[in-house]
Amino acid sequence: MRRACDTKIMKSSTRVTKGKIVVELSTQRTPDAFPLKDWIPGRRRVPTQERSQRTRRQILSAAEALAKNEGVGNITMQMIAAKSKIAAGTAYQFFDDRDAIFAEIYEEWAVTFWATLNKATATPWTDATWRSELRGLITQMGKFYLASSARWDIIRYVESTKQGRGAMRTLLDANISRFCAWAGPLFRARGYSAAECKAICGLLVRTIRGHWVYGVYTAQELRELSKTAEDGTTAIVEVKLTRASRPRAVSGKSV
Repeated sequence: MRRACDTKIMKSSTRVTKGKIVVELSTQRTPDAFPLKDWIPGRRRVPTQERSQRTRRQILSAAEALAKNEGVGNITMQMIAAKSKIAAGTAYQFFDDRDAIFAEIYEEWAVTFWATLNKATATPWTDATWRSELRGLITQMGKFYLASSARWDIIRYVESTKQGRGAMRTLLDANISRFCAWAGPLFRARGYSAAECKAICGLLVRTIRGHWVYGVYTAQELRELSKTAEDGTTAIVEVKLTRASRPRAVSGKSV
């Protein structure tokens, strides 16, 4: 069984040197599968015909625009249909209700979030690289959140619903697992158990997430939040690595 903090390696590559074929394993992690599946209860079948796909996209775009201008809680299916310039009955052919539309927008956001996270956590930590890796992650995720600012009210609304809370928890757990494979090898090399590694990675994920939880709306906010997120997580890692280098206490005595 693969441990939670083990590294998943990409396929090997080969090169020829001195007439011999040499196999090289990449330390780059492959992207993990998107964790959300079948979580939207009111989603209908995604159409395959181009015209229907355009109509579906019109509905999503209209809902997003209305949420921004009118407030998420004030939107109705009739308003979305009117904004989309279609009949209300047509809108119901694609989605059961307003919340299903917002959930669809949330999933689109989550797909991009997941792709950004996977890209930023492709190279496992080492003693020499963990600071730059952590800084790179925070920079990339901060830019993603800033780019998502127009959707932030919808994201927060969806996560306040029962289905949305479940999706958020699934995404958070997958985020922590990804961190375990990214940062875990360094902590494991310092003597931490798999359970301890997971706890540390969970702390790092929640610390970073806490800086973005209310959204990022300006470049100034991005700079400030990125700086505090980096300072906070760097301090956590430094403390954990320092403690790992000290003798552990057993029954009140150091060993």
